[in-house]
Amino acid sequence: MRRKTHNEKTDSPAPEAHVPAEESVVSASGNGAAAAVTEAPAELDPRDRELEALRARIAELEQALEQERDQHLRVLADFQNYRRRSEEQKAEIRRFANRELILGLLPVLDNFERALQAAEKNKSYEALAGGVALTHRQLLDYLKQQGVEPIEAVGEEFDPNLHEAVQRVEGDQPDNTVVQDVRKGYRMHDRVLRPSQVTVARSE
Repeated sequence: MRRKTHNEKTDSPAPEAHVPAEESVVSASGNGAAAAVTEAPAELDPRDRELEALRARIAELEQALEQERDQHLRVLADFQNYRRRSEEQKAEIRRFANRELILGLLPVLDNFERALQAAEKNKSYEALAGGVALTHRQLLDYLKQQGVEPIEAVGEEFDPNLHEAVQRVEGDQPDNTVVQDVRKGYRMHDRVLRPSQVTVARSE
């Protein structure tokens, strides 16, 4: 057999370096991890997170405040409408507070008119006087139904709570006795509507 010379050995190509497959996989995965780390977003600073939370809370409170304001305005408007309606109702009540009283007086007025018509027709004083007397009694009866009665004064001792002295005269009556009813007074239930104006006796 023929031996290779030294030159022949040198001319032969060098064998390729063998790279294990595991090292290739590790290298590839290592490059991917580096890329992943590079692409991940940076975490927010704690102060930024706190600021965002405060902004959200402020927006929530502003919304709640606006709702409360709207509700307050609605309640205020309702109250103003209620007060206006109440004032209108009170004014209406005041206007017609005496309606029943006036209705009760109308028949008295009717009788006055009848008495005047009868006196005019008959040319009679007696007819007029009788009609007026009848109407007077009717009016007193109606006032009594309303709790209104005249204050009795003549012959009574002068009472400053019931009487108003307009004159003093000498006479046979005991001192401080009412001798004349100048203008009749009236009371309603237990209250004096107006005192009687009277003449009072005084001893000599």
